[in-house]
Amino acid sequence: MIGAEGLALFVAASVALTATPGPNVALIVGTSLKYGSRAGMLTAMGVNVGLVLQLAGVAAGLSYVVEAFARHFDLLRYLGAAYLVVLAVRQWRAAGRAEGPAGGQEAAAAPSRRAAFTRGLAVAFANPKTLLFHAAFLPQFVTHPENPVPEIALLAAIFAAIALSGDMLWALAAGRARAALSRHFSRLADRVSAGILFGGAVVLLAMGRR
Repeated sequence: MIGAEGLALFVAASVALTATPGPNVALIVGTSLKYGSRAGMLTAMGVNVGLVLQLAGVAAGLSYVVEAFARHFDLLRYLGAAYLVVLAVRQWRAAGRAEGPAGGQEAAAAPSRRAAFTRGLAVAFANPKTLLFHAAFLPQFVTHPENPVPEIALLAAIFAAIALSGDMLWALAAGRARAALSRHFSRLADRVSAGILFGGAVVLLAMGRR
């Protein structure tokens, strides 16, 4: 199995990757800023279910899954970018409208649990570089290439746990930032949220295969 030094290096690399904002984080932060931590955390759960399914494909050695994502790389990222732009436009146009009588921005017009979860799942699968990256990243830490599945499965599980923890922290931090703003600044928070979603779309469009 993987030695302590190799495992520590993998964990450090995984934490660094999780802390780097991308389209998934843009969706989680944008949702939390608009609707609060609860909606953001449900979105994070959707994102990470998508991530776990991708990692499971890598761990199981399903090369045809990786090939399918690679084959439709551009189509997937264009669809994902378009979806983020649609969400950004909606949030920009609805800026400041979802306020309760005491500044409770989280209560009104928030997406249902299923909708928030599905948003995250959709964007996770519209980010093909995640799957392609892990198909190349995880095997670098394998010490027994003749039987890599157990080690890759372990690494995938560790990365999934780190990614979920990191995304939940993003959701909580953005939700607290939303709650800290007074009613007078809720419109600004909504527009920042829309801008973050638009930024996530730009990142997806700018992605290459390398």
